[in-house]
Order: sequence, then C-alpha cells, then structure tokens
Amino acid sequence: MWRKLNILSRFELRQTWDDKMVLFYTLIAPVVFFVITDLSSNGHPFGVHDLASQLLAYWVYIVLVGVLNGFQFTLIGMRESNFLKMFTVIAGDKRLIFFSNLIVQVLFIEVEVFFFDLVVLGLNPASLTLLPMMAGGLLLNVILIPIVVGFTNFLLILPLRVNLVSLITAGYIFVGMFLISPGLGLAPWINEVLAAFNPCSYMIQFYSVGLDILRRVTLLHVGLLTGVAVFYLLIGYYPVRHMKLQSNTNRY
Repeated sequence: MWRKLNILSRFELRQTWDDKMVLFYTLIAPVVFFVITDLSSNGHPFGVHDLASQLLAYWVYIVLVGVLNGFQFTLIGMRESNFLKMFTVIAGDKRLIFFSNLIVQVLFIEVEVFFFDLVVLGLNPASLTLLPMMAGGLLLNVILIPIVVGFTNFLLILPLRVNLVSLITAGYIFVGMFLISPGLGLAPWINEVLAAFNPCSYMIQFYSVGLDILRRVTLLHVGLLTGVAVFYLLIGYYPVRHMKLQSNTNRY
C-alpha cells in the first residue's frame, strides 16, 4: 500500500507541476493584487492597522483556491478523461489516488503560501513583525488543508460537467470571501455560525485560535473548531468512497 501511495504521489507531483495554470490562480493572482495594492498605497498595502487579519485573508484565498483548483478539479478532470478509472484498476483502490493527490496538494499549497509570504516581507517591511505568525501558519496548514478538502469534497459526487462545476466553485469562492470581508461588520455569534458552513470563515477562526491572534482563546472556541473539523473529515470521506469512476461526458 505505501509503495503504491509513493508511486502515485510522484505521478501526481509531476502532473501538478506540468499544469502551470493552477499557479496563476493560487499564487500569481494574489501576488499581482498585493503588488498593485502596495504601489497604489505608497508601500502600505495592509494600511496601518490589522496587518495580521489582512494577511489571513490572502492565506484563506490561496488555500481555498489551491484545494479547489489543484485538488478537486484534478480528480474531476481525471474522472472525465477516464484516467481515474484506469488508475483505480492499476492501484486497486481509488482512495490511494485521493490520498496521493492530497499529499501533493498540501506540499504545493505550503510552497505557494511560503512564496507569497516572501513577497509580503520583501515589499512591506512592517510585516517583519509577522514572521512568527507566518511560520505558525505554515504549520497549521498541514492540519487545515485536509479539513478544507472535507468542506469541498461534495463536488466529487455532483453529477455535473466540468464547466458547470467551475461556475459553482467560482461562486463558492466569491461568497466565501465576501462573508469574511471586514466591511460587513457581522456580529461575533454570526461568525461562529458561519465557521460551521463557510470554509473561509472556518479558516479565519482556525488561524485566529491557532495563532492566538485575538489573545482570547477559549475552550468553547477550540471545541467548536475541533467539532467542525471532525464532522467535515468524516463527511468528506463519504464522497471519496462513493464518487463515480465513470465520466459524465464520456461513456467509454
């Protein structure tokens, strides 16, 4: 089993590296936006307050888009091209394909967050105070990325074509990011509720508690985040076992 997982992970690594378009959405786009913000604000892209909370929003975007484009779309694309069926026959278990892809995407997303942090440090000297937070964020991502995968695994069992799934995920990202916008001024209890349904809200809460940004971590906070994580990890395993191997567009 471990030998097969190792071989599949190497294959997924090559596949992910060959698909450079994923990097545009997960790394190049946020970097370009950050650089434009930096230039238009005279070197103060985060303003003068809440540097940490604004950096979290970039991390949330990179992780969510990385999971959707690099992980879910990869599996859906493999299914539609019938590669998923072929590799399942070879590997003997489609779960191995799922877990090998997960390992690779965790690695890639970590590298993307790391490079984005380097850009932030290079362009905004004030962010040097966030170095411990950046290091902690990279460690938390190892736990957080599989949880976000659990949030989004429902896409694997939708009987929809790739183009329609793309539209759904675009709306999913937009709504998720909109709900964590500081300008909304939502009540704290609403943010707690959203953490159970919105992966973006959950990630903000997870980073805030894990990095103790708000300086008021409570047992209730930790219990809520742990409960939501366990729920989505369990629920997210269902699509892995029951996702179709047959393409929705190609019946051969």
